[in-house]
Amino acid sequence: MEQTPLESGNEAEARLLESALKIFSEKGYEGTSIREIIEGAGVTRPVLYYYFQNKEDLFRRLVEPLFNEFIAGLDQVPDLYADCLGRLKAVMRMTFDYSERYPLTIRLVFQMYFSPPQCGPKMDKSAFRRKRFQVVERIVREGLEQGDLAGGDAQSLALVFVGIMDTHIMAKGQMPGIRLTTELAEGLVDLFYYGACFKDIPMTALVSPFRYV
Repeated sequence: MEQTPLESGNEAEARLLESALKIFSEKGYEGTSIREIIEGAGVTRPVLYYYFQNKEDLFRRLVEPLFNEFIAGLDQVPDLYADCLGRLKAVMRMTFDYSERYPLTIRLVFQMYFSPPQCGPKMDKSAFRRKRFQVVERIVREGLEQGDLAGGDAQSLALVFVGIMDTHIMAKGQMPGIRLTTELAEGLVDLFYYGACFKDIPMTALVSPFRYV
């Protein structure tokens, strides 16, 4: 799937960002060299250093704009939806939508999340994880306070919810051809919200987009 960076300036800068996005997503941060990026962009080393301080600055410019836009959208969810179920579905839909529209950048975010502490770009990785988690935890906590949820404290239930999302996003990273649809997002939230215990008429009937052999 073709994807261009969220932000780009003039042509040379845009080509550098596109080259870096492609190679970072294929080889990872540690496996990518400045030489490969400039060769992929068709520019010289001085041109790269005119626009970017170093490889880390390139990675940051690819990840931070998208993440900041995503978090700004999540922050609005509690004000746009009155009930816990509606809020959770909005979070899942938005997350899957970003994964579909920006698959390569999302892959970089997960590289940063799960790289060893001393590897990868020197960014505050915990801040990225924490900001998103805090939005989900707030929704779950208010759901518990209003009697919409039960079965655990806010943190434990938020961890389960985020785990469901991230498992699907990471699997898509390995199988880019599958689709994380709105219907799948809402079905997963129904399963989280209502549980998987037997009912004569289940609230959802999930069909996995993955085909494991």
